Amino acid sequence: MDYVKLWLEFKEVFIDLVKYGFPTIALFLSLLSYWDSRKTKKVQVRLNELEEKLKRFELEDKEKEREESTKAMIEARIMNISRGKYRMKLWNSGKVTAYNVDFETQEDSKAIVLKEKVPYEFLEPGKSFEEHVIVHSGTFRKFKVTTIWTDKQGNNYSKDQIVTI
Repeated sequence: MDYVKLWLEFKEVFIDLVKYGFPTIALFLSLLSYWDSRKTKKVQVRLNELEEKLKRFELEDKEKEREESTKAMIEARIMNISRGKYRMKLWNSGKVTAYNVDFETQEDSKAIVLKEKVPYEFLEPGKSFEEHVIVHSGTFRKFKVTTIWTDKQGNNYSKDQIVTI
């Protein structure tokens, strides 16, 4: 008789568990799943934003690279040839030919750089030319040089640099 009574109580507890316990557990798991999916969605949205920024950055980088591949870049540097003899080297570090290459120096340093070869009609990529630099006791050891050139379409460009002796 004890077993029957025990069985009936177990049956009652089991029915109550099925009626109330399992739905409560299911509700709890549903809420947990909903909370987790919202968290995952936020992470996914953030990841999509970062991917979009990365793609935009890569696109800008490729645009800049493409633009640079269609430009000339004239640079200048003072070189020590021998004791007391200096030359200013101008070269095209770009990827296309530069036309009408010239340079300007500051007013107080114009007398030290001779302009014998400029305007240089065209300067191909990787090519260079040199101008004589006269150095005396009153010469500034650094000064500003502005290189000036045009491209094939006639657009004007310039680059400011500080050169040192």
